[in-house]
Amino acid sequence: MLAELALRALTPATPLARRFGLLREGIALWSRGLRQRKSWEPHQARCRAIIADVAATLPRRRKAVVLGSGPARDIPLDLLCESFDEVLLVDIVHLPLLRLKLWRRPKVILVSRDLTGAMAWLAGEAESRQDPLADLANDGSVDLVISANLLSQLAWPVAEWLEDNPARAAALPDDLPGRCIAWHLDDLARFEGHVCLISDVEMVERDRGGAIHDRLDLMYGVALPKEDESWLWPVAPFGEAQRNREYVHKVCVWRRYEGRSSAL
Repeated sequence: MLAELALRALTPATPLARRFGLLREGIALWSRGLRQRKSWEPHQARCRAIIADVAATLPRRRKAVVLGSGPARDIPLDLLCESFDEVLLVDIVHLPLLRLKLWRRPKVILVSRDLTGAMAWLAGEAESRQDPLADLANDGSVDLVISANLLSQLAWPVAEWLEDNPARAAALPDDLPGRCIAWHLDDLARFEGHVCLISDVEMVERDRGGAIHDRLDLMYGVALPKEDESWLWPVAPFGEAQRNREYVHKVCVWRRYEGRSSAL
């Protein structure tokens, strides 16, 4: 608890990131990753291996862009730094622990960005969604784009905010959480470089007997093309969220994402 309080005080974050709970969630993700490092490592190692495989196939390696970098435990940073001239880690919050980890990696640039593009709109500070990736999508030197365990995370803060602010929500589209997912997929399709997409798409809650008590579509109904591979990630094993419940996510990978066939 003291470590989390210290991180909250020391982490640079925009007022919107704090207002929408994204600083708090970023710290909670870091904390849970420490507690569940044994349960999470197979998932993280597989993500790193896939990204390494994809990077190795590229004919040019000028700039790599990682969207939703978080604590970067699922990103092969050393390999990317060795392979590319420049590596951009893009997220709304970058914890001091990550900044410390990068101090001897001059190729890495941290970019703070609201990847939903909708936070200012929700807060009444903009009239519509702001394009979060226009500059990067127009950068012809970007040879690799990685959207890593981000897609499902774009919807929940918007959904929670709409629920907590019904007066403001009445003036906004009621399918906004799903739109945030669809927008990100469209954003990815605009890049000329190679795009690798990794995301959890479904959550299953089950008890110790294996009975399923809940199943949640993390994509909010947004259609995706057939994945190249998938696996199960025990995000919250028994005892993490509840003593007799575990929450397991299905993770899908698109090694070369080129767009979706349909959406909401």
